[in-house]
Amino acid sequence: MTPADLLPHPEGGRYREVFRSADTVRGGERAACTHIYFHLAAGEVSRWHRVTSDEVWNLYRGALRLWLWEEGGEPEAVELSADENRFCCVVPAGVWQAAEPLGEDALVGCTVAPGFDFADFAMLHENDPPAAPLTAAAPELARLLAPAVA
Repeated sequence: MTPADLLPHPEGGRYREVFRSADTVRGGERAACTHIYFHLAAGEVSRWHRVTSDEVWNLYRGALRLWLWEEGGEPEAVELSADENRFCCVVPAGVWQAAEPLGEDALVGCTVAPGFDFADFAMLHENDPPAAPLTAAAPELARLLAPAVA
């Protein structure tokens, strides 16, 4: 797999879905589980977003800082790297998340259960109400917000 094998993702970076369970949940509405490869090149970011299912990030190559934020709280940084001996992180459903590679590019796998659907995906834009408390708590993380929506 090379970056050329991947598609642009709305949050930034590139991805390819490699698994979608044939089993369904929610009355057949969602696949039980999905899995993607997700790649960020050096200098790229995954912008603040959230999904309505739990998501497990697994590091395959490089190193990555994963940011987690629950509204009303403080943002938390989780480093996935060999140096930290930490290779996965679970992001609970509904928690805002963003990511950036540390140094060179990073390749991760993201498993979502119940399975991912873009209908369950939300980006955090500069002009969205939750952006104000996030940037008040951590102004340096405003760079991970998606551009304002007109």
